Amino acid sequence: MVTRFLLSEFGTSFATRGRGQALREQALERAGGSSTLIVDFTGVQHVSYSFADEFAGKLVGECNDLSVEVTQASETVGRTVDEAVRRRTAPLAC
Repeated sequence: MVTRFLLSEFGTSFATRGRGQALREQALERAGGSSTLIVDFTGVQHVSYSFADEFAGKLVGECNDLSVEVTQASETVGRTVDEAVRRRTAPLAC
């Protein structure tokens, strides 16, 4: 089963780790037993790095039993989200 989580239901600009955590928890609750969660950034104009890390970085980096896909992010929003996800999923240097 696939669940789509439309961020624009909650606004167009997102900041803070607290907001990221709250929306991550809501996205996971909606996903329930889904195998795929599509996070749709249509209409989102801005995300802070702290929000992107707490929301998208943790979704992708910590949810091994759930496939997370990011879609419809603008170029600037996409760069911020990609960086947060990359840092969470990059192998640690020893």
